[in-house]
Amino acid sequence: MDIYGYYALLGVSENASIVDIKRSYRKLVKKYHPDKNRDPYSQDTIKLINIAYEVLSDRTKREKYTQIRFNTNPTDIWSNDTEINQYFETESESKVESKYSETSFENDTQSSESYLLDTQKNRFKITVEPTLCIAFGSCETLAPHVFYVEKDKIFNPKAIVKSETGDNFESIYDAAQTCPTKAIKIIDRFTGQQIYP
Repeated sequence: MDIYGYYALLGVSENASIVDIKRSYRKLVKKYHPDKNRDPYSQDTIKLINIAYEVLSDRTKREKYTQIRFNTNPTDIWSNDTEINQYFETESESKVESKYSETSFENDTQSSESYLLDTQKNRFKITVEPTLCIAFGSCETLAPHVFYVEKDKIFNPKAIVKSETGDNFESIYDAAQTCPTKAIKIIDRFTGQQIYP
């Protein structure tokens, strides 16, 4: 039983692979994107899609969600819906805090061997134009190791590039395509050609 309908929302089976979930998520984001869909409910729909993807694409959250679904008495795990929501929100917040703390960047060193392997990855310069960015968040969802949305900013939060080589090019390109204002620019360092937009 899919208690919150996350699998149904993404249109995938309950034993779908992460690749299938990601593919379905991308299609839905493109379909319900505010630029493509003028339906007044599309923003609410996209928020639900993002929540479903966040849970189903994360192994730990998906396992917890599976426990809830197959447990005959969900209160054995959590006492109420608020506790469930707090778990998922707390997990997300703690991941963001630990991933982006200053110390994590100080300890990040690359060996010459990994540098040679990443030469192809370093080919593309990725920037977020701050005047265009509205911090929609789909870029962070699709390429979480490349983009970070400044959720802690009260006024005018922006998406920033934290690592140009954090995810594969396909994920970065998909993230750029889902940006409603086309704020993400991808430039080929070798040719100088702008790849996107």
